[in-house]
Amino acid sequence: MAVYREGFDIMNKIQRASQFIYPDACDYGAPAKQGDTLWNNLTQLIEWYGVEGSVSRNRYGCCAVVELIDEWAVSDGEKTIQQATQSYYVTYTKCSTGSCRGYDGFIYIDKIS
Repeated sequence: MAVYREGFDIMNKIQRASQFIYPDACDYGAPAKQGDTLWNNLTQLIEWYGVEGSVSRNRYGCCAVVELIDEWAVSDGEKTIQQATQSYYVTYTKCSTGSCRGYDGFIYIDKIS
């Protein structure tokens, strides 16, 4: 069941790389360039853990619902699979302004309550 650990590790990498995008706004995300490590992590996260039918792509980027299971809580009997399942919106937005600082866009992660 260690497959979900990798998903949580990817989420942590993206969250650690996140920064404020614009100095005068609250936008917060991880800068990514197509083909770099964060880009590849995003692709893997969506391909492996994305909820089927939730991926939406347009000219501005993509968005998907990703579900991860706290497999340790399930194996220890602390939670059921339903209780241990956590859902997130994972969004990639392309960037074409000077705030891109050499990147193609930004990755955002939002937990779904």
